[in-house]
Amino acid sequence: MWTPDYFVRVVDFPAAVQGVTVPNDDGTFDIYLSSHLSEARRRECLEHELRHIFKDHFYSERPVEDLEREADGLKSAPPAPVGKPAAVKSRVKNVFRREELPVFSSLEDLQTYIELLTPALKE
Repeated sequence: MWTPDYFVRVVDFPAAVQGVTVPNDDGTFDIYLSSHLSEARRRECLEHELRHIFKDHFYSERPVEDLEREADGLKSAPPAPVGKPAAVKSRVKNVFRREELPVFSSLEDLQTYIELLTPALKE
C-alpha cells in the first residue's frame, strides 16, 4: 500500500476555511488546518484531507462536489443547488487538476490566496 509523506501545519485561516492540502512536486503533501478549530474538529478535518490524499483526488477530473463528498465519507453527490451560476461551477470544477495547481513560495502567499478565494467559495 502506498504511504505518502505529508506535513501538517496549523495556521490562522479565515473562518470559512477549515483545511487545505497542497501537493508538492516531490510527491509529498502539505496539510494546513485552521487554528480556529477545536481539537476534535481539527482531527476530523485532518482525516478529511487525508482521504483526499489516499483516494488520489488531486489528479482526478471528477467534479469537486463528488470528491468532497467522498472525502467526507458520503456515497453519492446530491443534485446541484438551484440557482448556482454555471461560471462558478466551471471555475471550481477542475481545481484538483495538477497542471492548474497554484504554487506558493511562502505560507503568507498561501494565506493571501485563500483570503482572495474565500468570497468566490461563498457564491
